[in-house]
Amino acid sequence: MMRLFSLINFITFQLCWFVSATYQQSGILIIISLLCIHFALSPQKKADIKVLPIALIGIAVDQLLIAIQVIQLPENSMSPLVIPIWLMFLWCAFAWCLNHSLQWLIKLSTTKVGVIGAIFGSLSYYVALQLNVFNSVLSPLYFALAMAFIWALLLPLFTRIHRYIFRS
Repeated sequence: MMRLFSLINFITFQLCWFVSATYQQSGILIIISLLCIHFALSPQKKADIKVLPIALIGIAVDQLLIAIQVIQLPENSMSPLVIPIWLMFLWCAFAWCLNHSLQWLIKLSTTKVGVIGAIFGSLSYYVALQLNVFNSVLSPLYFALAMAFIWALLLPLFTRIHRYIFRS
């Protein structure tokens, strides 16, 4: 059951990312539905609630990136200076991955997790930039490098927090 749910979690997160990148705010009901399906099927509901502080850290980091215009939301956003709800929910979906489809990261060394974060975290943001989900004051190269640096720090931080939460 756990392996099957890891696959469900992986697919749910990818769908949330796709809907977020494609529809942003107009896809919010789809994103909420996907999160509800995940939570209803989750064999670890309490653990999923416990990791939500990780989502809050991601939300805070993205809000900072929006405030300094490394991430520039489209003018048609509800507020181009405030993190949108769809992105907050995407962070919740990501945090839940640490309990399921990304659980294997928790066992890796900090260095390996940092390298994985630098590559795949920055790639996710770079693809969103290329899809015009948002813009940036930075050139695409500098944007990718900034995201690589941020994610080389964030993903190890998230795995450490996860270990701390479930230390018993």
